[in-house]
Amino acid sequence: MAKDKYKVIDDSGVTFFFKYDPDDPEQLHIYVRHLTTIDDALETFFEGKTSHNKQRQRYETYTSTHGLYWFWLNQATKKVMIITCFTLEAGRYES
Repeated sequence: MAKDKYKVIDDSGVTFFFKYDPDDPEQLHIYVRHLTTIDDALETFFEGKTSHNKQRQRYETYTSTHGLYWFWLNQATKKVMIITCFTLEAGRYES
């Protein structure tokens, strides 16, 4: 079994982990699945409104154009795993 690959980005004192897509290992999951970029995800994280979804054990952050699902890998050291980032053009995304 292949080990997952991640792109690691440091921004404003937070370290973000973005998973590469298993079906297209040269591209990030957020791009392959939703045509969103690291910049979309970072802007949503820093500019959006966040709530915690206890049922799914994740945070959900929204701006007027994007949604972001994420969780803390380590809150004390500000390490964040990005689950996915998506546009809201077709309405709110459900998983």
